[in-house]
Amino acid sequence: MQRPVKSPKVKICGITRPADAVAAATAGVDAIGLNFYSGPRRINLTQARAILDALSGQVPAVALIDGSATGEYSAAHLVAALGVRLFQVYAAGGGLAGPIPPAPAAYGLVAHVAQPADLTQLPQRIGTAAFPVAAVLLDACVPGRLGGTGTSFNWQWVATARAAGALTGLPPLILAGGLNPGNVAAAITIAQPDWVDVSGGVESGSPGIKDARRIADFMAAVRSA
Repeated sequence: MQRPVKSPKVKICGITRPADAVAAATAGVDAIGLNFYSGPRRINLTQARAILDALSGQVPAVALIDGSATGEYSAAHLVAALGVRLFQVYAAGGGLAGPIPPAPAAYGLVAHVAQPADLTQLPQRIGTAAFPVAAVLLDACVPGRLGGTGTSFNWQWVATARAAGALTGLPPLILAGGLNPGNVAAAITIAQPDWVDVSGGVESGSPGIKDARRIADFMAAVRSA
């Protein structure tokens, strides 16, 4: 049975500046992502506070974290320091170090997709995660990189896994990896995700510098899909 046709929700990831967070909220995004893990879009707590202050609660922020972190960038510390309650967890084996903040905190598991089997094995990965999995982010597998690579995986793999029933009953799926205003409509049509996640696809120039026009174009493409 085909899923009901509806526009997925949108997360703009890798926000590094307050102005970009406000532009994303103004464009109607459903969440922003703050990278506390690694890469050129990584920010510190001071930058994060400035971004969250500028947002004034207009949209929720998702913290990208290393599941093995135990210091100031652990889930527990980010809840205490920033009030962040949503986490995108990069965790080998689904682990999460330190105390796990309870609900209303929510955790998304990152799954890098290199082959169709990575999708059909999602139920097992979710079942063995050390935290309650509220969503699964599907991203391209690029050795040595966590994300923000501008690389897509084969969206047809998601469609095939869904048709086979392998994704039935899973938490919401977030599609990431190489999305931009020019291809997101096709990605939605094929993969039928619950969310789409974009970072580099709405930037111009340096990583982390968002382009308000590209954000608006991305939102328009999502709504037209």
